[in-house]
Amino acid sequence: MKKLFFTKVLLIVCFSSFSQIFVEGVVKENIYYSPIKGIEIIYNNETTFSDIEGKFIIQIESLPTKLFFNSPLFFEKYIEIKDEKKLEIILTNKGSVLEEIIVKSEINKKKIKNTASSISIIKDIETRKISDISIESGLNEIPGIYMHTGSLNTNRITIRGMGSRSPYSTNKIKSYINNIPLSNGVGETTIEDLGINLFNQIEIIKGPNSSIYGAGLGGGILLNLEKSKEHSLSYSSFFGSYNTTKNEINLYKKINKVDFQINFQNLSSDGYRDNNNYIRNNAFGYLGYSLNDKIKLDFIYNFINLDSEIPSSLNIDDFNLNPSKAAENWKNVNGNENYKKNLSAISFDFNSSNYNLIANIFYNGYRSDEKRPFNFLKETSNGFGSRVVNTITKVNQKFNFGFEFFRENYLWKTFDNYGTDSEKILNDQNEQRNNLLVFSKYEIQIKNTINMTFGLSSNNINYRWETIEYNDLDPQSLKSKDSKKYKYQNIISPKISLNKTISNQNLFFTISHGYSPPNIDETLDDKGLVNQNIKPESGWNYELGIRGNLVNGKVSYDINMYLMKIKNLLVAQRTSEDTYVGVNAGKTSHPGIELSINSFIWNSLDNKKNITSEVFFSKNWHKFIEFVNEGNVYSNNYLTGVPLHTLNKNIIFKINKFKGTINYQKTGKIPINDSNSEYSEPYMLWNFKVAKLFKINKINLNIITGVKNLFDEKYASMILINAKGFGGKKPRYYYPGLPRNYFISLNIKV
Repeated sequence: MKKLFFTKVLLIVCFSSFSQIFVEGVVKENIYYSPIKGIEIIYNNETTFSDIEGKFIIQIESLPTKLFFNSPLFFEKYIEIKDEKKLEIILTNKGSVLEEIIVKSEINKKKIKNTASSISIIKDIETRKISDISIESGLNEIPGIYMHTGSLNTNRITIRGMGSRSPYSTNKIKSYINNIPLSNGVGETTIEDLGINLFNQIEIIKGPNSSIYGAGLGGGILLNLEKSKEHSLSYSSFFGSYNTTKNEINLYKKINKVDFQINFQNLSSDGYRDNNNYIRNNAFGYLGYSLNDKIKLDFIYNFINLDSEIPSSLNIDDFNLNPSKAAENWKNVNGNENYKKNLSAISFDFNSSNYNLIANIFYNGYRSDEKRPFNFLKETSNGFGSRVVNTITKVNQKFNFGFEFFRENYLWKTFDNYGTDSEKILNDQNEQRNNLLVFSKYEIQIKNTINMTFGLSSNNINYRWETIEYNDLDPQSLKSKDSKKYKYQNIISPKISLNKTISNQNLFFTISHGYSPPNIDETLDDKGLVNQNIKPESGWNYELGIRGNLVNGKVSYDINMYLMKIKNLLVAQRTSEDTYVGVNAGKTSHPGIELSINSFIWNSLDNKKNITSEVFFSKNWHKFIEFVNEGNVYSNNYLTGVPLHTLNKNIIFKINKFKGTINYQKTGKIPINDSNSEYSEPYMLWNFKVAKLFKINKINLNIITGVKNLFDEKYASMILINAKGFGGKKPRYYYPGLPRNYFISLNIKV
């Protein structure tokens, strides 16, 4: 009987142990897949947390079942569990705690608190993907950055005053998509036509703080592609004022060693102003193949087709009395542009315990037609290049080195009476641009509290122009060819920085050198030919900052002070409606202070309700130190095109599955000419949006609606600096911002 009893007990114990189901896994952030500790995991109203390595284990009753992953720092997620295989849960950082954000702006991933540079990210990117059609609002919240927006196809980004003198586009700021260069051969960048939805993190380097990316004076914008580790199919639709619509479909799939993504977007708008229609179609494809645990190949293709009218800028009278009108000369000819852009790249990634290699080759093409009041412009660009980054890792040390080469052939023509029997070629130029960047960086960690970085980059510029002239009597007959070269000796840019951890604070200090090459307008003389005496802008940057937290981590802050000293200031003087002359006009000084503070105001015990606050502030004293132009002395005047201060405040609240944001944006006055005789008016904007998340079986449904410019403020969203009036007319400085407008958007994800 005793043997029978013990046998029964043993069978019961064994049966019980086999009937128990345990689910284990690891929680990681979605950018560089670093483990996350302290994530709340809820099952049947019981809670457990991920450990310091992001790991967790939960006993459940039966399969299938659902787990809820929750945190005030990351976007929440429901996961359906079908079997007992080990889970890998990927969460997206909200950006609420500044110092905990992980970045890779200097190739080596690290928490932002451990970097010794001014680096920021666009916050709350998952919500912005649904509620925004442009990158503008996210960039304008970052201290030290201001994005002018004349219309969806006319923008200019400035970082700490750099890029402010470019008339209609962004230059002096380099951009990359997954380590692949996006900027053209003279440093001009257009990222607003990519759409924000492709990216899971956008990092901004402010100032010449990165040897790895060429030490540009304006810094850089790094776009990290969305690479989910989960199968997904999503569709989103946006509808806003002025018949603005955006529709997008996105598919991501992983099959064994292959993962791929396909994305299509369509954005269209009638526009607030006359002659303001806009249509853009985007197609994106990604294909990745893992040969083994160490080697991966990636292929990226991106295509953009844009067709947009151009309303152009207004004078002060039209801006005040009838801001919705287009400039008369552009409206009369139905001024417009149409372009097609494509990017193709193959990347190779080798990763071992102490060595990493990232190498890519890329090609980009550009075709553009622009109908203007004064002529018709046709542009063609073909560029190719390669970028290679090596990383050697030892205990507490990292050494990066590599190169970036880019060659671009840029052809442009202007026509009079284009498309008619009296068509005439006004200008015909072929420009070959060659850029070579060689870089290295050494990092060392001392006693776990000090991080030192030493960087060095060498930049080589080589341009070649060919100008073709035609006979006046026979516009198709070649008259002459003239070839010129522009070359500047290697520009050596060093950097040294230090980051020191003191309790829950990190102090950092940086000294770095940077440069910016001349763009097209800045290399021309008064005859429209190449001015071989033009020099690149160059200068030194000095920076001191502190990052940390207070009140047991409920308040985090990022404060820095900087000073840039720039020489050989490049100025493109406008001599007619379509003619510019470039000169080196002097020196500028760029001192400023930037402040970011995030606070948890209130959080419920179950993390289902919370209120957070964000404050972003910048103040600058950017001035011309020595600036004499055409006999006029502008020394000690404020730098044109840059707000003297900006302030952004966000109140973000969450109530169960409702989430709302109240945004306040204040922009100070902007000097709009070099004499400082004219300033734009300061303005204040209020914006509001609220979102509701639904989950129906396996379908996630997110609806967001909101209002922008709540109190209908009249303001200029873009300034054309140093505008001139021709034919006795007043100068057209102003691009009017949108009045009160509304939107609603829907996102469905399976």
